Amino acid sequence: MRKAFPWLLLAAVSWGGYSYYRNHLSQPKVLAADHSQDATPQPSDAGAKPGAQGMGSPVTLVSPLQELMDKAVLPKTEEPAPPQKPSPSDFIAPSPVGTSIAIVHKTFAVTSPAKFPFEIPPHAANPQLHGTYRSFVKQSGVQSSRVESSDGDADVDLLLMNDQQYSDFLGGHPADTVYSVNASHAQDVRFGLPATFDRPMQYYLIFRNSSSGPGKKFVQADFRVDF
Repeated sequence: MRKAFPWLLLAAVSWGGYSYYRNHLSQPKVLAADHSQDATPQPSDAGAKPGAQGMGSPVTLVSPLQELMDKAVLPKTEEPAPPQKPSPSDFIAPSPVGTSIAIVHKTFAVTSPAKFPFEIPPHAANPQLHGTYRSFVKQSGVQSSRVESSDGDADVDLLLMNDQQYSDFLGGHPADTVYSVNASHAQDVRFGLPATFDRPMQYYLIFRNSSSGPGKKFVQADFRVDF
């Protein structure tokens, strides 16, 4: 009995060690294996594909080139200047070469101021007044006419007026003139008139008696405006 006891003790110790090994030492390996499986990285929300987070919040991808273009400062485009109001000189147009307007071409008596109106049309760049006249006195009962130049009996005044000046002249007010020749019985006239713009200009060519000598005065005149 005493000899068998050590063997029984050895067997009990061996069985206890085997049980301990099976229940304690081998179990962590299984748990570790299970934990290693659980530790497998799962896809996070940050790595999810666009659209996986929900249909209401799409993700916009921007390329580096687009970012540079968005940050670049583009030069400002200048707005076209508003159209300027045209000046009167913009309405001047050269008149056709050779155009002419006849003012007077006849012989007439100067018992009161004799006027001959004429109009310069619009867009006339360089109107020119040309003409000649001579005056004479016809004595009563004498069939022929003669020019009295020695004592000025045949002298007349030549006046060129615009609309306003002629209105003042008719009203008895002192009136300026565009051009004038005083107390002459013969004259050759060449005078440049102001250019017209988008409106015509009215003028008056006037002959009046400048002396109170005897006899009736007559004027032979030929005037025109060339462009």
